[in-house]
Amino acid sequence: MNDTNVNRLELLLGKSELDNRAQELMRQFFNSIEAQPQFPKILDLLERFPIVFENFCKCFMLKRDFLKQGKSETEWNALLKKEEDVFDKLEKGNYAP
Repeated sequence: MNDTNVNRLELLLGKSELDNRAQELMRQFFNSIEAQPQFPKILDLLERFPIVFENFCKCFMLKRDFLKQGKSETEWNALLKKEEDVFDKLEKGNYAP
């Protein structure tokens, strides 16, 4: 990652509530997507809308904690699908708990 993008990412991470290990994982993640043409636009978006980065970090931490409990990636995906289904039903007005 070039120095400019490293600095941009470090500023974002500095404002996050992630611990050092989670920040390092985020660095690895962003390093892995840096070659994608939309990478600068992703950083622009995260800088322009800090709440998006904050929510991304919260989701990242939730997934990390979920997997730490011995759960699998498949279980994580199933949980997300279930949540998506509930929100779809709520939007359509036909959800009854």
